[in-house]
Amino acid sequence: MKRILSYSLTMIALVALTASCSNTSFKKTKSGLLYKIISSDSKDSVVKPNQWLKLNFVQKLNDSLLQTSYGKSPVYVKIPPTTSADYSPMEIFALLKNGDSAVAVMLIDSLLSKGLMQQMPPFMKKGDKINWGFKVVSVFDNDSLYTADQKAEYDKDAPRREKAEAEEMAKMKQQMKERRDADEAEMEKSGEAAKGIQAMQAYLQGKNIQAQQVGKGTFVVVKQQGTGAQAGDGKYVTVTYSGRFLRNDSTFDAGSFTRRLGQGELISGMEEGLAAFKQGGKGVLYIPGFRAYGANPQPGSPIKPFDPLIFDVEVTSVSDTTSAASDIRPGQR
Repeated sequence: MKRILSYSLTMIALVALTASCSNTSFKKTKSGLLYKIISSDSKDSVVKPNQWLKLNFVQKLNDSLLQTSYGKSPVYVKIPPTTSADYSPMEIFALLKNGDSAVAVMLIDSLLSKGLMQQMPPFMKKGDKINWGFKVVSVFDNDSLYTADQKAEYDKDAPRREKAEAEEMAKMKQQMKERRDADEAEMEKSGEAAKGIQAMQAYLQGKNIQAQQVGKGTFVVVKQQGTGAQAGDGKYVTVTYSGRFLRNDSTFDAGSFTRRLGQGELISGMEEGLAAFKQGGKGVLYIPGFRAYGANPQPGSPIKPFDPLIFDVEVTSVSDTTSAASDIRPGQR
């Protein structure tokens, strides 16, 4: 708790300093970078070439926070034999010692005039400043000490990274689902859905195939129901499949995957079709184009817009959890 409080106070101090900085009392590097060093009470000497700085930082655009290492893993910088005048914070790192804090100010106008920024991001404008705040946490004399410390910090930060990655994945899945739902609503409104169902019904009748319609338009032939757990939303299913084009009955892909149903990871027709089986089940899915890849198949794919597809499937496993999942195949979203 004491360490967390100390880091929080340091971050607040650096944010306040970078937010209120003006050119007054700032020095300049050879390239014109504005900087200020707040010396610690440490009696250590200034870092030497080939030593490593362990730093926490705050980066702001004017008064807006862009990124920070606080609450995450610190950064490590190796001091080069010579310092280049490259208009970056690297110019001042060789002036620091253990415990020091520093502020560096990069002017957007200078970055543009020096050719260091070819195109200004839309959230920046001329006259803006990129403010950096640094705090030296430790100094390491050699690569082995740096490597050991970096690994320890990386391992310590693992729970945060895993949580952030899980949250980002959940966000992406939700966005995919919302986008797919919107596309499907539009296809129903335009009549594309009804057109696809009618075309599939005509195909099945012409081939004398007895299939049941499930969900919003997928047709399923159950050859073997299966005797294990029922597939459905929230269940992890492992499926072996072969995908064919309805238009010429040619195979475009085959393989296997493990995915969780109801998460938007599979095309809609595959999702609703697999829910008709239990573990051990086998059958065929006839998927109209609007329940497959719709108007926008994957770039470079042999699948055409609104291509109706056929999948021969075998559900080899249905479970509540999984330790790993295979690569996404063309039968998936």
